Amino acid sequence: MKIAFRWPTLFERLIYYFLLPEIIAKIIYEIVLRVPAITVTQPKQYMFYGFLALEYLFIVVNYKNFRPAWRHINVVWILLLVMILHGVAVGLWWGNSLTRTGIDTINVAVVLVNIILLSDPYKIANTAFDRIFFANRLYGVTMVVLSVAAMAVNPTSGIKLGSAAATSVSMSLIFVELYLMRGLSVRNIGKGALGLLLIAATAQDWNRTTLVFNSAAVLILLARRAGSMPFRTAFIGIAAVLVVAVAFAVMPEDSALSRRISGLQEVDLSARSGSIGERQAEADAVDDKIAALGAFGEIFGAGHGASYDVKYTWEWKLDYSNAHYGWVLFYLRYGMLGYVYMALWILILVISAAKRWRSGHPAAILVCLLSIWNVGYLGTYGYFSFFIAGLPFVTPVMRRRMAYDWQNASGGRIQAAA
Repeated sequence: MKIAFRWPTLFERLIYYFLLPEIIAKIIYEIVLRVPAITVTQPKQYMFYGFLALEYLFIVVNYKNFRPAWRHINVVWILLLVMILHGVAVGLWWGNSLTRTGIDTINVAVVLVNIILLSDPYKIANTAFDRIFFANRLYGVTMVVLSVAAMAVNPTSGIKLGSAAATSVSMSLIFVELYLMRGLSVRNIGKGALGLLLIAATAQDWNRTTLVFNSAAVLILLARRAGSMPFRTAFIGIAAVLVVAVAFAVMPEDSALSRRISGLQEVDLSARSGSIGERQAEADAVDDKIAALGAFGEIFGAGHGASYDVKYTWEWKLDYSNAHYGWVLFYLRYGMLGYVYMALWILILVISAAKRWRSGHPAAILVCLLSIWNVGYLGTYGYFSFFIAGLPFVTPVMRRRMAYDWQNASGGRIQAAA
């Protein structure tokens, strides 16, 4: 018996690169070393970029196999190139740390490179989404089991699907699978129920962006099915709402999401303490930093590698280079021009989501959902836009035949997955 095996495309491998570091970090750092989960973000990023570095090295060695389709490349690559040149030039002008300048540049460059690489149909077409869905379910179950084990030995752990990037990818894949279900067979009900249970199991650790995304995802699901098969649409929609409602009903009052919801009800924008107040404090500190640089700094920012000092509720953050609000991060690095960059960034994301939300192609739906995550996180976690590694800006393409001659590709055998 001959076993057919499709080697994972670059698009599929990128998805696994988001997920694998989470499992490794959960076992090594949270269970074995018992370190606080919040401090493991950096090691996971190193692992993710390590996987990407190996991928890029392989592509460089086999450069003859790379055939970008420029007509499929999102125009955001031009914006990213301008941001890189701007950030590096201004960072060097202000004498910022070369190491930090390099780190900030790599974050943006990875997005640019992935957009170009994934324009090659061989890197994305015929991606085995049936395998991705199975791998994601296996990943979700594994993360929940490991999270329970971690909580037994590490009080700082919680049940989650991973960090921001991994959670966005995993949850989006669950919804993509729900969107594509064509019948209420026992198998489909089982897969859908498992996906919803995995989402509900992590509800206690959701942040505000996760809450908004899940609400938006359910609304998109209902909108996609509006006017067709109302009973199935109603069943899936009611099931999703009930699962989440039960998760909220049994959620402990001291859970992370409960505290975040309570914080929204009691928020005082004039305060500079608490999670939202600390973000406001970052904005104030960045304003002071840029103002000290004069007119040039206000227009062009402090560049890549820029840092500042900020007072949090219980501590000072010295030589700090992050900012939770996306507009604050863009202003720090690119000044007033950063607002222009960010406005264009959001516009392209919204257009990308609007073009693909009704698509029947799984890659296009995934890009749509990741675009929604990206817009949401610009308000709460600026770095997410770079850590998601360009996937929301990809134009998915699909081949009509498993094997075809690249020279004939322009003849219509490749089409954009609108």
